[in-house]
Amino acid sequence: AVVVISSISYISYLLRKFVFKEAGLLLLGILGGLYSSTATTFVLARKSKAMPDKSNEITAAILLALSMMYLRIFILCIIFNKELTAILAPYLIVLFLLSVAVGLVIYYYPGNRKKSEIESLDQTKNPLEFNVALLFTGLYILFTFVNYFAIKTWGTGGLHILALIVGVADIDPFLLNMFQGKYNIDLSVIASASLLAIVSNNFLKMFYALALYAKHYKKWLIIGFMIIIAVNLLFVVLL
Repeated sequence: AVVVISSISYISYLLRKFVFKEAGLLLLGILGGLYSSTATTFVLARKSKAMPDKSNEITAAILLALSMMYLRIFILCIIFNKELTAILAPYLIVLFLLSVAVGLVIYYYPGNRKKSEIESLDQTKNPLEFNVALLFTGLYILFTFVNYFAIKTWGTGGLHILALIVGVADIDPFLLNMFQGKYNIDLSVIASASLLAIVSNNFLKMFYALALYAKHYKKWLIIGFMIIIAVNLLFVVLL
């Protein structure tokens, strides 16, 4: 699990660091989303205060980073649990395409698009640093016990509550554990818990962005996030 998630993150890091060194905001959102959509949201939102004339382009870049999170989770699901992929794939693909579409609509909306300046995300760190891998491993092992305890003690309801809680942190260890765990529950429950954790994490990203965003340029950010979160929640209910 650590090797796979680190490889995906590191490939994105290398592309951004050495291949697309002078990438514009949209491409940085895409590459950063493969690395960490939360970190990318944080960094891009901070830029909105220094670049208020680029606020809608920054919003589009944040939503494209969000779309990459769905793509990354889809890839991880294929690698670790093909049976679960059959259930989750339609939802993840729709959410990926929806995030891309909303981001591009905001970017190309009349009056929003301006010539992009070259920006960088140098604040992000090498994802293969030892402390990052160590933290991920520790969280992954922790969720092995926490997930088992929640299911055994409170059943599927406990798992859904846990999914909401872990959304305020890094959800990758939780999701990977769910994808690989041999829990005695229906796959549809694991799928709904996974989507619920993503919803919680998206709310966290939205609050991060709103707290850091330029004061008078939050409308498109709120609209974009709420559309994606609403559809994501609808899929949780359907599952």
